[in-house]
Amino acid sequence: MKGTLNKKLEDPKVRERFDQGYELFQLEVQILNALEEKGWSYEDLAKAVGTSKQNIWRDLKNGGLRKASMDRVGKIAEVLGLRMHAILISQKKEKQILSKLHRVLAA
Repeated sequence: MKGTLNKKLEDPKVRERFDQGYELFQLEVQILNALEEKGWSYEDLAKAVGTSKQNIWRDLKNGGLRKASMDRVGKIAEVLGLRMHAILISQKKEKQILSKLHRVLAA
């Protein structure tokens, strides 16, 4: 018997919105893990980025990265010792390319 989420994910439009949200969630987790590794608070990150603690809080709460500029996400990544790469992938090859990329990053 399928759960409610699985039933809803059968709809391609719902699946697409879910996948997009999940990608942003994964990005937020990477940033939060990097913050934890450095032992930094939102205030420490804000100072390093040159913005307010409120902006950092907004960006990292409940999908806030969706509204953050690529410039600010790039700055956040940089001060945390990460590098942001924006890539455009063919929709036809997206699943294949992303699965390979995830395997490489997990190794």
